[in-house]
Amino acid sequence: MRQYENHNLENNELPFIYKPGKVRSVNRMFAASNWHENVEILYFTEGRGVLFDNGRVMSVVKGDVAVINANHLHALAGDGEPLCYRYLIVDRAFCLANGFDSTALSYQPKINDPALLALMSDLNAAYEMPDGSAYKTLTARTLVLRIMLLLCTGYSQSAAVDDRRERSTAYVKKAIDYIRASYANDLSLDEVAAFAGINKCYLSREFHKYTGYPFVAYVNRTRCQQAARLLLDGHLSVHEIGKLCGFENRSYFTKSFRRYMGSTPNEYRASVANQAEERKPK
Repeated sequence: MRQYENHNLENNELPFIYKPGKVRSVNRMFAASNWHENVEILYFTEGRGVLFDNGRVMSVVKGDVAVINANHLHALAGDGEPLCYRYLIVDRAFCLANGFDSTALSYQPKINDPALLALMSDLNAAYEMPDGSAYKTLTARTLVLRIMLLLCTGYSQSAAVDDRRERSTAYVKKAIDYIRASYANDLSLDEVAAFAGINKCYLSREFHKYTGYPFVAYVNRTRCQQAARLLLDGHLSVHEIGKLCGFENRSYFTKSFRRYMGSTPNEYRASVANQAEERKPK
């Protein structure tokens, strides 16, 4: 399972993705690192946390706006409380059709501009209009263009390539791909470094820098995320799920799952079952 995100647009007339998001704080662990070609704009609406962006670490709070540049490796973490946000992902093809290439520009990562906040608020109001409302599509498209115009004219520069940073990011992305595809195996830093084509000490340092996790912690966290999906199926025992996800030792699986998911596997399964029961029609 790759961590490169392909964005499937639900509406060709609105070539964007605009949705709410939330990162829960579990020992201030980062969400999964990912990257994508399209520019992403995050407007934080509640809480506080940390944004990892291509090796940079930024604190974010309610009212902040952050911009994720094309192909930047990024992740979020809450800090003591859920970090809530709205995210706007703008399709590159839409940008090209309007005379600019979003991948050729480097946008300022964190912006505090009342005009931008007002546009993000107006966009949210446009998306909340009932389907079929007069000029809903035109309003949303116009607002996104105004947002991108503001970013391009006031908060961007040419995306001059930093060769060292780009090489490091490429190695880490390759390592992430390998881990996501091979998490059930007995992975070692030597094995993953060999696949990425670099020295293991260099990979260890850069991996922590760009993901916020040491190598072993990232592997175990990935395994626990996969285990959480399998726990939704009641046909497999917790021990069987742990083994399928690369944990030979049951107690180590339980300890790791609690650390990265906030509860034991049994507690997680029971919680999900209770939520499903509560959603059933009475």
